[in-house]
Amino acid sequence: MTNEEYYEKLVSPIEALQVLSNEVKALAVKIIGQNLLKEDLCLCAMLDRSIRLTDGFIPMIEARNLTCAGALLRLQMDNCLRLFAFFIADDRDEAVDRIINGGVFSKLKDKDGKKMKDGYLKEKLDEYDAGFSAVYDQASGFIHFSSKAFYQSVHPEGDLKISFQVGGESPIKINSVLLECISAYIHYIKLFQKLMNIIAESKADFDATYEGSN
Repeated sequence: MTNEEYYEKLVSPIEALQVLSNEVKALAVKIIGQNLLKEDLCLCAMLDRSIRLTDGFIPMIEARNLTCAGALLRLQMDNCLRLFAFFIADDRDEAVDRIINGGVFSKLKDKDGKKMKDGYLKEKLDEYDAGFSAVYDQASGFIHFSSKAFYQSVHPEGDLKISFQVGGESPIKINSVLLECISAYIHYIKLFQKLMNIIAESKADFDATYEGSN
């Protein structure tokens, strides 16, 4: 795929990302609702983080910077991971306190008594959204130094020859991978919003009940 073809295919995903960011902003209004709860502080911080990650993701895919785009995909997936933990946490209030106060989240337990380490959370979320674990592991390769770095900088040229690229314009071979990265990023923003919408609906029910009791 040439760069020209890549940029033609980029128009629609960027528009989709911008729409999704606006939807995330609207979710914040629903989460806050009529009565501010302690967990709302944490949830709004997640929403803000999601938008800011997208604000960084768009210029990275425009620059064809797969290293940064892949890392931002992994961070957006981490948002899904932390939010999903809210649903299975044995003590949601404690989970909120750990996030707000910077405590060790992985020592918290879910409703089955299992510690909510990242490895455990990704497997549990994989049951809800098939493929999450595999994509998470792939995206982690952009966070840690791995074979992902070799794919971009080392180029076999046949006859036992290879060339090395350090900096400069990214090779066109990454264009198809970038499009896969963008598709995954959009999928996991939608997953994040789906989970957040469940909480927003619950908050609306809480507000209605609270107002009705006064």
